[in-house]
Amino acid sequence: DVLSYKNAVNEAFKYDLKIIVEEEINGREIECAVLGNEDPKASALGEIIPQEEFYSYSAKYINEKGALLEIPAKIPRHMEVKMKELAVKAFSVLDCSGMSRVDMFLTSEESIYINELNTIPGFTRISMYPKLWEYSGVKYPDLIDRLISLAIEDFEQRNQLKTSMEF
Repeated sequence: DVLSYKNAVNEAFKYDLKIIVEEEINGREIECAVLGNEDPKASALGEIIPQEEFYSYSAKYINEKGALLEIPAKIPRHMEVKMKELAVKAFSVLDCSGMSRVDMFLTSEESIYINELNTIPGFTRISMYPKLWEYSGVKYPDLIDRLISLAIEDFEQRNQLKTSMEF
């Protein structure tokens, strides 16, 4: 209700001069790993299914039972195609390179919302990024080799740029 919202905003302003207010989106959390520089590719999609009421730091990064990772995500094929295209487009529009994990919400009305792009996604034994690529046919050592190659490619391209001007 309005009073609860007002109280929450007032409480937040006790801790900072700026706050962020976000609309609640009820949807499934679907993730897509993206890999590449000039021609990025999308992995299979995975779904995060929290096992706690709140998807906490512990549930994400420490507690192996904090969330189920369903790979591949059980979504209609047309939505899978659309979400993978959107993940690659977001990666490209934001001028990402190398890797990123694109986290999205999929509502029951089939609306897609990009939640965030993780430009340095986790690589722990419970992390989604390497698991998505593993399912997509790229084994962990090959993924590391590919990331190193992409970084070298990016470095060499940037190294050819002029960094000063003569007048």
